[in-house]
Amino acid sequence: MTIPEIDWSAVDRTITKAGEQLRQGKNSEDFQAIGLLCREALISLSQAVFDPSRHKTEDGLDPSPTDSKRMLEAFFMSELSGGSNEEARRHARASISLADSLLHHRTASYRDAALCIEATQSTANLVSIVTGRTETERLAPADTEPFRIPEMGDSTLNSIVEHYKKQGLETVLPLLEEKDVQLAKGNHIAYYPGSHREVWVGYHEGRYEHILMTKPGPSGA
Repeated sequence: MTIPEIDWSAVDRTITKAGEQLRQGKNSEDFQAIGLLCREALISLSQAVFDPSRHKTEDGLDPSPTDSKRMLEAFFMSELSGGSNEEARRHARASISLADSLLHHRTASYRDAALCIEATQSTANLVSIVTGRTETERLAPADTEPFRIPEMGDSTLNSIVEHYKKQGLETVLPLLEEKDVQLAKGNHIAYYPGSHREVWVGYHEGRYEHILMTKPGPSGA
């Protein structure tokens, strides 16, 4: 099953934000809020892939726009039908339950939040496989996943560029598919400041098109 028109940007943004909050979290309220972000990611995911014309719920009722549990279960029941795929369907249901549990867990810990993000990412990756999303576009673990910026003129991108400019480095935005070629030419990956996360920029027709890199040596050298 390939659905090229799926917009993954909302899912990517929310899971990325959850990962950032996990690294910055200091108390149970911070970790509890990650449950809400994971729930939002699952809602965006379910809205992106659910097709009422082909994905029928088990009880025959139409799910509400925020009923990610019903939508994802209907999606997996249709696209992964049969007893041999029960574990995959169970995986998605467990992810939703874990996110909801953390949301209402007043003593949420770092481990709770990390497990919630992992479960949500795993479900997104499972949907990626079923829908035919390319390997390079699938979500990686929260601490290594690319920092995704859907819009080329985003202020976050400008601040990252300014960060490297202050170091005397000139940034470029080659095509993501040309990353290895650019590395061979001597360019370097411009990681998100303070991390080892690549910066992917420009979401278009179901994929991110560019990667932020720096030219070799200080600018003006």
